Amino acid sequence: MAPAAMQVVELRNYLLVEGATADFIRYFEEHFLFSQRDEGMHPLGQFEVVGEPNRFVWIRGFDDMPARFRGLSGFYGGAFWEAHCSRANAMMREHHNVHLLRPLGPTSILTGSLSLEDRASEPPGTLRPDTGLVAVDFYRAAGALAPLVTFFEGRMQPALVEQGHQVLGHFVAEPTPNDYPRLPVVQDPALLVVVSAYRDHADYARLTTAWRMTTTARDDLPALLTADVTTLLLRPTARSVIRYQRPGRG
Repeated sequence: MAPAAMQVVELRNYLLVEGATADFIRYFEEHFLFSQRDEGMHPLGQFEVVGEPNRFVWIRGFDDMPARFRGLSGFYGGAFWEAHCSRANAMMREHHNVHLLRPLGPTSILTGSLSLEDRASEPPGTLRPDTGLVAVDFYRAAGALAPLVTFFEGRMQPALVEQGHQVLGHFVAEPTPNDYPRLPVVQDPALLVVVSAYRDHADYARLTTAWRMTTTARDDLPALLTADVTTLLLRPTARSVIRYQRPGRG
């Protein structure tokens, strides 16, 4: 089973060489899922980005910051990465758009308590309609972040769930300094990140339209923000643990 108490998450957004996305995802899933897990890291989700064909987003978790340092050091300093990095790097144009985050709830909800083994039979690089859509929303707080988090947890999240949004988790920046400078990260103290899942594009459009028509929590949100909410809309691969969680599915 996937661990339920991961304290650190990376949201990694890569720009790939034009036309290389399908090959990159296939190569990534063939070689860099279980090999990272062997070093104590937890690959959680791999995604195409809707409307941005040269982007690849993936999410991995760590038990805590010391485990992150050990895992990154072991993996990127090891023989397996050395043997496979040239081909991966040749397909990447930029890989520094990375948010280092701390979950504010149990990551078992994010993963549906699934593990890599639960998806290992899926062909690497495959995308299927039944994985749904995953939306990653970025909220930038005006002033201190705490009032925005309190507002989200007390008013927004219950309203979203009641409407049918599948809220998988919310995150803030991990405050501990990055102790692995070989991989730069963004640690934005004003940012709240919310991850939700939807059955398909129609489900997403219907629920987001319903949210825009809500006149309670929605109307009070802008006063807490310095900018409009931005969204990454993602298509999970068949091997992605993070996906739309169908009721009653295994």
